[in-house]
Amino acid sequence: MAYSTDSAFLKQLRNTNFGNLIVWSYWWPAIVISAIFLGRIWCMVCPVELITTFFAKIGLKRKRPAWLLSGWAITVFYIIILFIGIQGFAIHRNPFFMAVYLLAIVGVSVIIGSIYEKNTFCRYVCPVGYLLGLYSRLSFFGWRVKDKNICNSCKDKSCIHKKYQYNLNYKSCGVDLYPANITDNSDCILCAGCLKSCSKYQSEPNAERPNPQFTYIGFANGLFQMKPLKMAELVFVLVVSGFVISEIWSEWEITDAYLSFLPDLAVKSLVIENKFVSGFLKGTILFAFVPFILWLLPFLFARLAGVAIKFKAYLVNYGIAFIPIIAAAHLAKAVLKSTSRIPYFEYLFDDFTGVSTAQKIIEGNITLQQTPPWLNTLVSLLLIGFMLIGVCLSIKVVKNLNVKNGKEKSSKSYYLIPILYGGVFLIMLLVWRWF
Repeated sequence: MAYSTDSAFLKQLRNTNFGNLIVWSYWWPAIVISAIFLGRIWCMVCPVELITTFFAKIGLKRKRPAWLLSGWAITVFYIIILFIGIQGFAIHRNPFFMAVYLLAIVGVSVIIGSIYEKNTFCRYVCPVGYLLGLYSRLSFFGWRVKDKNICNSCKDKSCIHKKYQYNLNYKSCGVDLYPANITDNSDCILCAGCLKSCSKYQSEPNAERPNPQFTYIGFANGLFQMKPLKMAELVFVLVVSGFVISEIWSEWEITDAYLSFLPDLAVKSLVIENKFVSGFLKGTILFAFVPFILWLLPFLFARLAGVAIKFKAYLVNYGIAFIPIIAAAHLAKAVLKSTSRIPYFEYLFDDFTGVSTAQKIIEGNITLQQTPPWLNTLVSLLLIGFMLIGVCLSIKVVKNLNVKNGKEKSSKSYYLIPILYGGVFLIMLLVWRWF
């Protein structure tokens, strides 16, 4: 019921509409925060997992093609969401298109579940899971087995047995994992099916089973495994690295103006009037061109310093150094969103669509309360703290990679990754929040 094409009106409507406010200012930030500290626990309760699993049970059960297994489907899906959904339809501001987007996610899960075997959607199509998998490299917790010897001596292998793949509850793994071999949080969706099947379907009773469990693994354990990115992951991370710059810089009108200058200039120079075409062009500049330049500079300086490394090798290996800063920026955005929207709750339950409230705010008939100074100070400290931690982790990743490659001294140019990319956020936040 809440729909508008007016950009100024939508900036208020995103905060006054009940559904939009809850989804983008609280649900999504909660997912990001939980992934960074606890891993992919959203996947544990995500209703889409049950939907796609049910349709896989009654569907065609076809083998997954190579293009799905490669991970490119997720990356392309995410690019479509950013370039067309956000830039074209403003799904993050327009409640009507937000609803269409969420229904589309469910629709895609039904289609994928109906065609392909097991739980294909959650691992090979869902862009949310892909993002949470990256952030969960920082998590304190992960899904691991208590004792690999139990798995080695197990005869029934119920956790991966084909007989239980399409059970809705006590089921074997639907995302092609073997619990004893899980060493990171990237792909496990924490459905706990392997734990339940390990407990129930035992050919020989064993008091030490079930064996899989949610385990404390230490902060950033997955990150410091130095696992290179796949090409599809690389492009995904590159685009996300541009997206979080847009998310943070758009919070302050001065940096937002700088951020918009180049995209607006390109649209104006090319005389593009169609909003979808202009949105796609702006998205390409913000989410692809800008981050690509930031990723390219450390490589160029390294080459000038005499470091011999192919561009692809640099990207897939040193690309992981961007992840902690991206996660820190997303965490900062989550805090900004959830705290800055508090004043809107006063009017939320009298106008669920938010249309009337948004109009009154624009006309000056409603004056929102200012957040208390102590909260602003706390938020500012958190933002800087998150970014400093992200930069420090990135520095450690670069150091470990240099040592791993045996070029600790000659590869100092790669420290430009945390310096340049981290500086994009730190300098902006310091000037905005403290000066």
